[in-house]
Amino acid sequence: MEQPLPIHRSTPTREAGRSGSAMRRRTARPGPDQLVRVGPNAFVRALDWNAAGPRTRYVTRVHARLLRLGAPASASHASAAALHGLAWLAGWPEDVHVTVPRSRYRSRSPGLVLHTRPLGASEVARDGRVTATTVERTVIDVALTGDVRSAVVLADSALRRGVSAAQLDHALAAYPAARGRRTAELVLELADARSGSPAESFARVVFRELGLPEPVLQQEFVLDGRRIVVDFWFPEQGVVVEIDGRVKYTQERYLAGRSPADAFIDEKRRQELLLTSPDVRRVVRVEWRDLHLPEPLAHRLRAAGLPCAVRPGPSAILAAA
Repeated sequence: MEQPLPIHRSTPTREAGRSGSAMRRRTARPGPDQLVRVGPNAFVRALDWNAAGPRTRYVTRVHARLLRLGAPASASHASAAALHGLAWLAGWPEDVHVTVPRSRYRSRSPGLVLHTRPLGASEVARDGRVTATTVERTVIDVALTGDVRSAVVLADSALRRGVSAAQLDHALAAYPAARGRRTAELVLELADARSGSPAESFARVVFRELGLPEPVLQQEFVLDGRRIVVDFWFPEQGVVVEIDGRVKYTQERYLAGRSPADAFIDEKRRQELLLTSPDVRRVVRVEWRDLHLPEPLAHRLRAAGLPCAVRPGPSAILAAA
């Protein structure tokens, strides 16, 4: 599981600087000893916090809560996804999600969301003193909430990690009468390990919402001796859809030693080469922000020759299932 930042807790003793009041004062005192509160009686160094990424920060908050709650509380939903290193659609939430026995349920407290769906021993993973729902159970929990977009991103990530479709089906089969089961079944139908990124997973759901035909994923073209793999290929319409983004031109793992300008030129030449294929009529480039604006995206896709409704809305995905 993903590891947190070092967590410091106050002590009831008079140890210098370790009383609760002393540590709280350090959260308001800029400097090398400044602390950030990450949970009840839980603090991390501000220097560590400021240098950490969003996932590590969230994982730290999850650990802070779990270690305070103790057994048999287990991280679940988004919190388990973070601990397992799985992809998540939106930014990590502020709240920590935990599954507990119904006998330990209490009303929601700030920063903590409790769930009570029963957990079997095989549905729990342990890492030291921390437990979380397994990857399979985590996918099903999120799918049963009705959030198709987030659940498909999560399910695709789980499949890329080596979880099989049969394992996900088996996890869902344990809850035959669960509310949201129809949505969860749709999520498992859509899940596909070939989606190379959360944006591609998100795009597939949006395409289904817009009523597009089923695309071919990761289609390979060999042109002028060069192998080109595209994100989405609609063979009947001769349309390629590529998920584009700033990371292609800003992050080193995509630049591979090139300058952003060189990366842009390479991408332009790649598209020009794709259009030399007799099977490719149009190439449409879609950015992350476009996926949140379905109406203008639908107009662009229709202009490229793809049949889709202008505004079916997210509910259409279930109506068509």
